[in-house]
Amino acid sequence: MSNATLVKIINHNEKEANIMTGKVMAITFAFFTFIYILNLLGIFIIDRMSMTTAYIIGSAMLLLPLVMNKVCDPMAKWLKYFYVTLACLFLFVLTTTLTYHVVLVYAYPIAIAGMYFSKRLTRIATAMTAAATVFGQICGFYLGWRVDDNFPHIRNLVLFGILPRLLLLISFSALLQLLTKRTSQLLKENAENYDQLVLYNRDMIYGFATLVENRDESTGGHIKRTSIYVRLLAEELQRENLYSGIITDDYIECLSMVAPLHDIGKIAIPDSILQKPGRLTEEEFEVMKTHTVKGGQIIKETFAHINDENYKEMAYKVARSHHEKWNGKGYPDGLSGEDIPLSARIMSIADVFDAVSEKRCYRDAMPLEKCFGIIEEGRGKDFDPVLTDAFMNIRDEVIRVHNKSN
Repeated sequence: MSNATLVKIINHNEKEANIMTGKVMAITFAFFTFIYILNLLGIFIIDRMSMTTAYIIGSAMLLLPLVMNKVCDPMAKWLKYFYVTLACLFLFVLTTTLTYHVVLVYAYPIAIAGMYFSKRLTRIATAMTAAATVFGQICGFYLGWRVDDNFPHIRNLVLFGILPRLLLLISFSALLQLLTKRTSQLLKENAENYDQLVLYNRDMIYGFATLVENRDESTGGHIKRTSIYVRLLAEELQRENLYSGIITDDYIECLSMVAPLHDIGKIAIPDSILQKPGRLTEEEFEVMKTHTVKGGQIIKETFAHINDENYKEMAYKVARSHHEKWNGKGYPDGLSGEDIPLSARIMSIADVFDAVSEKRCYRDAMPLEKCFGIIEEGRGKDFDPVLTDAFMNIRDEVIRVHNKSN
């Protein structure tokens, strides 16, 4: 199993849990406000000074996650610890001010921790909740903010207030630990199944694409090399923080998966044109150019049942637009500049470099120096200038891939 897959699932869950925690605490604020209003109206008999203090301080803590989710990256690792700490502080405020009217809220921080499926976080939340419960009740006792006389002495408070609540917390925490352990196991099993499915899909795509490539007497080496080239180029862009709003780990993985399908439309081109050893006539070249449009159509029809919209969209764009040029003189749509999808612009450089650096039925392979020169000469004309510069930066890595495959 790929650990990266499991990490990706966990990270995605943490992001969603951070967002959900903000919503849960906002809902808690709404209920807290409702209870506060009822207390002001005399429906409840909680001491107003205690209730107002708890409401003002607690409300700030409950609303802070909504703000944090907007100003911080929801993927930030530290957020879950911060939110659990906030929940414990909220509990401390309530136990200090409202002591004996707090019942189910004692499990609040542990329940928040449970959304992250982290045994470590659950243990931390349990310890912090226990501390907030004990010290909150003791502080409330000595500050004189007790709302009744159930526990007139500290001994009564410990025996009949603190200890029962601690036992309840420990029981709830143990249950949550078991649920977390089971959920972690299920996530691991799903990750294993997902990785196996990805391998099967990748093999199927490579096999299908190789069959298409073999029709023009080239080998599957073109597919593998271009897939590696696009990954290397995308990773270089990520390192240089270029197109940072687009290029993520998921984007790179998806691009390397769809790259083998860029010439899938050649399956609809006649052998007489595809395998012609000499130069194509103008009419023949017009037919050859249709492989981009037909490739896009094949992607749409073949992948219609796939639920991953990003995968389908990127595969379509790469197949249709990898022959577009930065100056607008490419085909099939005459797109220019950043109107050309980024995935297709990356694919274009990889495709052209491999095409000129390998032997074809109509010519010999060009020297690598000349191949890199063609890419550099196309900067700002055929290719995105930013991508061209990044490709030249990974020159040594590209050479190693090329030499290894020959």
